[in-house]
Order: sequence, then structure tokens, then C-alpha cells
Amino acid sequence: MAVFNIGIWTWAIVVHSEMQHFSYAQPILSGIYVFVCAFRSFLPRIDVERYCLFDHPLSSVMLGRTLATIAEVSFSAQCALLIYQLGQSLGAEGIQYTAYSIVPIIVLAQVSCWYATLSLNHFWHSIEEAAWVVMVTIAAACFSIGLVMLSGILKVLMAIGIISCLGTAYIMLFIDIPMYLSRKEHSHQQAKQFLSVGAGIRDAISRRVKTSDWEVWKKEVIWLSTYFTFGVWLSIGMVFVRF
Repeated sequence: MAVFNIGIWTWAIVVHSEMQHFSYAQPILSGIYVFVCAFRSFLPRIDVERYCLFDHPLSSVMLGRTLATIAEVSFSAQCALLIYQLGQSLGAEGIQYTAYSIVPIIVLAQVSCWYATLSLNHFWHSIEEAAWVVMVTIAAACFSIGLVMLSGILKVLMAIGIISCLGTAYIMLFIDIPMYLSRKEHSHQQAKQFLSVGAGIRDAISRRVKTSDWEVWKKEVIWLSTYFTFGVWLSIGMVFVRF
């Protein structure tokens, strides 16, 4: 699927470059997201537990988390650009101002994710997911206004955006957040010691545990599968949207 997605992105760039009026911002941001997702799908990890499918230097938690941060901020910038352009086309300054909140929310999500990864405390992963829920809820509200005011193919795209946001929120609220809170409770029951940031950095750089045990990976399948397929397709799709 990662190879397929890279092919689709390459095709999208060729088509995009032939458009009469275009910007390279969306294609570049999308490219970052597509290629990092491909990297992460070839070398999957579970950061807090330091699990990896392949024992390779590129499976480093520190490297993977750094690339993931760059990719997710890039994706949020794509969303912010899309919402800003929607506000421009509708003459709605409120939507344009709202677009400026998207990237900061995801930066805060990344800070929470990093703290979870370094401290080994899954609670902060649930905070990260909650930030994403806030972001997609804001996006869905903006797309709902577009759904009412736009027509034709743009109305269809707004509907797709709303469904995508609601689907993402559902997975995070009812699958991801309960999973992370359950892991946090399990750590508490085992009296597991959390790490300081400094100790967490050293641990994330040096430690990884290779495993292909299905019991380890099965809870990750839903979010990994949707993230590396539908998430990537949405990123590529934003390259083509014109208001």
C-alpha cells in the first residue's frame, strides 16, 4: 500500500503541475506525509513499549517519532491551508481566522506525544488524541458551513471532509483513547516507574524490542491501517481541491 500511495502521489504531482494556477505548498506538505507514512509502514513501531517489527537502526524510536512529528505537522498545515482557502472562497473571515488554530493544536498534540514516548506514560497519548479530536471537530464545523454554501463537486468534497473528520473522531474517542487509558492503568497496577525526559531520550535512542507477536500488534492494527491508507489518501486529495 505504501508503494501504491507513493505512485498515486507522483501521479498527483504530474497532474497538479499541469494546472493553470497552482501552488507547491500542498504537494510538498503532502509529499512529506506520504513518504514518512511509507517509512513508518515498512518499519512499524509501538513507541512507549519500544516494540518494533524489525530490529534495524532505522527502527529507532527517536528517529521514527521525529519523522512522525514532521509528517503530522505537515498534514495539519495542509488542513489549515484548505480551511483558509475555504474561508476565502466564502468570504468568511471567521473560518479564515479559525484556520490559524489548526497547526498550534497539532503542535500541542506532538508535545504530548513526545512526553508520552519519553516518560513511558500512556496518559499523555490520550491527551494527544484529544487534541486531534478538537482539531478534526473544528475542521468538520468549517466543512459543514461549506456544505451549506457551496455547490457541485465542492459540496461533495465538503461531505467527504465531514465524514472523514467524524470517522477520525470516532476512532480516537472510542478506540484509541480507551486503549491508552487502559495501558496507563495497567502500568499503574504494575507499579511501573515513569522516566524523566533525559532518561527517556537516552532510552528512546538505544532501546528497541523486536517482536512479531500478534498479541502485541493486534490492538494497533485499526489505527495503523486507517492512518497509512485513508489518512494518506486524504493528504493526496487535498492537493487537488480548488475553491
